[in-house]
Amino acid sequence: MAASLSELETIDGVIPARQVRSREAQQRLLQAGEAVFARMGYDGAHVSDIAAAANVSIGSFYRRFRDKDALFHALQIEFVNRALINIDRFFDMPKWRSASAGELVYTLVGNTTRAIERRAGFFRALFQRSLAGMPIAGVETLRQTDEHAGRRLAGFLRSVGASDRPDLDEACVFAIKSIEAVLIQRLILSQRERPKLSTPETIESLTALLWGYLRLDPQSLPQSR
Repeated sequence: MAASLSELETIDGVIPARQVRSREAQQRLLQAGEAVFARMGYDGAHVSDIAAAANVSIGSFYRRFRDKDALFHALQIEFVNRALINIDRFFDMPKWRSASAGELVYTLVGNTTRAIERRAGFFRALFQRSLAGMPIAGVETLRQTDEHAGRRLAGFLRSVGASDRPDLDEACVFAIKSIEAVLIQRLILSQRERPKLSTPETIESLTALLWGYLRLDPQSLPQSR
């Protein structure tokens, strides 16, 4: 889900786009920016590269974004919007009403792995900014996705009687962050532009890691698919 016009206008450095053509150009620049950051990294990407990829002039870029940092922040907001909707869509699927905790956790880990794999360039650029010691506008917003997913997972585990530990919400949030940290580390260390993260072995290992940390019944751990 793309960020709404009102949301984009609240981002520092994003210039309000009032006309339809201007909003369309803004969205083209966002799409082009993500592709350019994925291909060239944050530091290697220039405004001229993004403008060329969006088929607009450099002047058109600056009429919509103060600089590439403002565009990158807007991309973070769009990522979070999509992620929050997808998290709720996942946990609200009717099939989980009769599924085991193991089935849901295995699927959740697989979905997380594939999502990071698909957005490899975005996460590399985010890591590059962090490693350089630069402030990342909106990083607190990105954390919302982990916290929301953790709370939804804790709610499901309680509903099926899989865990009654008092700190379950915090444990689930930490477990999800840990899984993502492992995946992003593999992503950063990989020499491939689009590394293959979503292998059955990786998904099974990360599922076991999450399962063990949450101290769930080892007899209910999903078996190899």
